Amino acid sequence: MSASTLRQSDVPEPGSPDPREPLISISNLGVRYDGGRRGRTVVAIENVDLDVYAGEFLTVLGPSGCGKTTMMNTVAGIVRATEGSVRVDGVPVTGPGPDRAVVFQDYALMPWRTVAANVRFGMEMQPRLRDRDADAQVREAIELVGLRGFENSYPRQLSGGMQQRVGLARALVAEPRIMLMDEPLGAVDALTREVMRGELERIIAATGKTVMFITHSIEEAILLGDRVAVFSSHPGSIAEVLEVELPRPRSERSAAADPRYVELRNHLWTLLETDARNAATEIR
Repeated sequence: MSASTLRQSDVPEPGSPDPREPLISISNLGVRYDGGRRGRTVVAIENVDLDVYAGEFLTVLGPSGCGKTTMMNTVAGIVRATEGSVRVDGVPVTGPGPDRAVVFQDYALMPWRTVAANVRFGMEMQPRLRDRDADAQVREAIELVGLRGFENSYPRQLSGGMQQRVGLARALVAEPRIMLMDEPLGAVDALTREVMRGELERIIAATGKTVMFITHSIEEAILLGDRVAVFSSHPGSIAEVLEVELPRPRSERSAAADPRYVELRNHLWTLLETDARNAATEIR
């Protein structure tokens, strides 16, 4: 696990051409679910265009049911695109691959396995890693996420935040290039969420992973993201992508005093509020 992060100076100025090649390229993406003979076809997302660069932490913000998870699942290779394409390093995504790992909101731990055994599962699923020193890799991942001393504990003996750390370690030990994180902090209390947010920023900075992170929280999107991609609903599409020009490390208390944070938060609120009003009008 090498320490390689995307510095703010590496991000082009808003509105300027970007000379870098994207690691993830989503082009004209659409996903429709067939309702069957009597059901109505559901358009989950359409016309989604988005690039994610190596080492970038991209947060994806939007209301529930707007298609954020569907988009992420096409990158993971779990959902097939109905139209358009998803490419990773120029190669079309046709299914799951070892270069991508998913961290879910519900932890998805095996209750009969210890912390170490749950983390080791990330290597067991990767044939290319089976000849590595698994014990050393697992120890390193556990220490990185702050769970040293809990190697032999079972999930039922851990708090929600600790269980989420296990899920993160399991993903990291598989050595993916890309971390796909679907509301990973959504199931923990507010205080734990704030602590975990800081820990996640530290861990990603230490490993240099490329991250796509889904959230409903405006504050979380700003504090974690190099950029924020805002989703609109009905059907899901990208409304706007915004740079976060705040120094790292970030905390809500320090960021709140920065006019740039206040301006960006207010802008995001306006985008989401406008989308909610438009959606309510359509329902009527």
